Amino acid sequence: MLSIDVDFVEVSVFAGQVIAAWIVVVAVAMLVRRLIRSGIRRALGSAPIGNDASRRQQRGDSLAALSSSIVTVVAVLLGLIMTLSLLGVNPAPLVASVGVVGIAVGLGAQKLVQDFLAGVFMLLEDQFGVGDIIDVGDAAGVVEGVTLRTVRLRSLDGTLWHVSNSEIRRVGNKSQNWSRAVIDLSLSYEQDVQRAWTVVEECLREFAADSEWASKLAGTAEVLGVERFAESSVDLRVLIPTLPANQWSVAREFRRRIKQQFDANSISFPYPHLTLSGSVSPR
Repeated sequence: MLSIDVDFVEVSVFAGQVIAAWIVVVAVAMLVRRLIRSGIRRALGSAPIGNDASRRQQRGDSLAALSSSIVTVVAVLLGLIMTLSLLGVNPAPLVASVGVVGIAVGLGAQKLVQDFLAGVFMLLEDQFGVGDIIDVGDAAGVVEGVTLRTVRLRSLDGTLWHVSNSEIRRVGNKSQNWSRAVIDLSLSYEQDVQRAWTVVEECLREFAADSEWASKLAGTAEVLGVERFAESSVDLRVLIPTLPANQWSVAREFRRRIKQQFDANSISFPYPHLTLSGSVSPR
């Protein structure tokens, strides 16, 4: 009976040590995760004004999730090492074996490692986030999800593209901080360019005074001037600064308005003409 009591006490002491060790590991891990989250919030809080609150929140959540995963893995490994030490097992050979296995797995999964590192850098550099409209070359669309391995893009026709992070060589972000509608207006060579220019400027002023559309603008629009002499037209270029991702709707509305203004001022757009010359011999 005494032997059983002694064994029970030893098991209880060992269990208490293991539980205490894991409590310490979990507590330290939670503290580290909280400190990291707090540091991320402070760092993103000092980001440029152009980064809106929702974008900073999304980026912070992604970075916090990454850091939490890393801290969790490290905490579990430390907990296992401490448990083995309490059992009297030397963890050094096991750690060395795990290292060798890790190297082997790393060599066999280089693509996965590349995706992981590329994802980390994209998050740290804030190249894009969920909701942005981007072009990565082979695919373009709205970002629906960003992980450490892939980016999910929803194209205009509804196709959902899954692009590996390491395959992204360049990113064109069409909705970061601000955007711009670039509109070329073609005039026939018979039209008075200066008169058309005046009508375009008046249309821009009315457009900016419309409260419904003024909230989508990010600055003063301007007529750059004659962009080119095309085969059958003189092209005027107009630039309209907009808030992110509003350039397409602004451009469509401005084209509708300028068509009405041109019609009201008898300014015509060019269209193909077919001229027949010569005589037809009678049969």
